[in-house]
Amino acid sequence: MAGVLNATTPLWSLLIDRALGSERPLRVTRSTGLALGFAGVLLIFAPWSHGSGLMTWGALALLGASASYALAFAYMARRLTGRGTAPPALSAAQLLTATGLSTPALAAGGPAAVTWAGVVAVVVLGIFATGLTFHLNYRMIADEGPTAAATVGYLLPVVSVTLGAVALHEPLTLRVVAGMAVVLVGVGLTRAGCVRTGPLLPADRLSRSARRRRRGCPGRSCAGSRRSRGRPRPPAPTRAAAPHR
Repeated sequence: MAGVLNATTPLWSLLIDRALGSERPLRVTRSTGLALGFAGVLLIFAPWSHGSGLMTWGALALLGASASYALAFAYMARRLTGRGTAPPALSAAQLLTATGLSTPALAAGGPAAVTWAGVVAVVVLGIFATGLTFHLNYRMIADEGPTAAATVGYLLPVVSVTLGAVALHEPLTLRVVAGMAVVLVGVGLTRAGCVRTGPLLPADRLSRSARRRRRGCPGRSCAGSRRSRGRPRPPAPTRAAAPHR
C-alpha cells in the first residue's frame, strides 16, 4: 500500500500543473502514459490482496508526502529552473541548506560510533544517490516539466523488484512481471513526443519578444502590423514625367 500511495506523485503533479496553468499542453499520449504507469504500480503491489484500508493516519500521511513531492516539483519548475543557474549549483545549494537545517537534530540522537564503512556509505549515498540525482532532477524539470520529471516515481517499484529478485532471490510472479511491463510502457508514452529545445518557462517570465515569437511574430513587424491594421495606406509616390523636347 505504501508503494502505491507513493506512486501517486505524478498524478498530484499533473493536477498541480493543470491548476497553475502550465505552458505544456496535455496530449492524449501523455495522459494515457500517466494512467498506465499508475495501473502498472497497482498491478505490481496488488493492494487489494493485503486487505489494508486507505482511511488510516499512515495512508493519509503517505498521500500528503506524495502531494508534497509534487508541490516541490512545481516550485522548482516555476521559481528555480530556467533562471540562468546551472543545475549542479541548484542541487548543491539545496543539499547544503538541508544539511545546515538538519545538523541541530544530531544532538537528539546521542553519540554514535564512526566507522570507515559508515563514512564510505555516507559519501557514496551523498554524491551519487543524492547529489547526482538532484542534478538530473533539475535538468529534467527544466527540459521536460515537473509532471514528466515526477514519472520517475513509477520506475522505483520496477527497480526495487528487480534488485530484490537479483540480490535477495525474491520470487517474481507473472503478475509482477506484467505490472513492470505496463509501467515501462506507460513511462515510454509519457516521453513520446516530448522534444524540447530549451527550459520550460511559465507565462509570467516570458519576455515580450518571446511571446511574439510564440505567436509567430519574429520581431516588431507583428506589432507594426497591428498598429497599421484598419488604416488606409498612403498612395505610392509617382515619378514625374520628363518634359518633351
